[in-house]
Amino acid sequence: MGRFATGVSVVGARHGPLLAGMTANGIASISIDPPLMMASIGRRAETHRAIVGSHAFAVSVLADDQQALAECFALPTTASKLTRFCDAEWHEAETGSPILEGAIAYFDCRITDRHEGGDHTIFVGEIVAAGYREDAAPLLWFGSRYRRLAPEHDA
Repeated sequence: MGRFATGVSVVGARHGPLLAGMTANGIASISIDPPLMMASIGRRAETHRAIVGSHAFAVSVLADDQQALAECFALPTTASKLTRFCDAEWHEAETGSPILEGAIAYFDCRITDRHEGGDHTIFVGEIVAAGYREDAAPLLWFGSRYRRLAPEHDA
């Protein structure tokens, strides 16, 4: 799978005072009508508990200048990470889930279904709100490294 290039996102959820997020590339579009997407989350993750408790999740697709956030949200969960949410600026989505400021796109989802898959749960969510920026490039993951798109050259 390391040879499959993916975008980098943070999946976040809020359940009561618990604000949890994790770097993830196990997300995908499932359906246009209704608009559905999935997020595959390890059952041991604090984010998993927050998604189960809130019945919702949000995906923030990171811009190429947000690598530090990707690295922080990829760290193991600590009390500091939970209380400080990686010092990230965010706003609340329709579901109450956190959306990271500066993300190139976001999807706010209410859980419609879930499936066990090994040590992960595949959460299927209906997209209830979404947005995007056209003025930013994505952060990518390929070959176990963060990557960026090459600058466009005029032909």
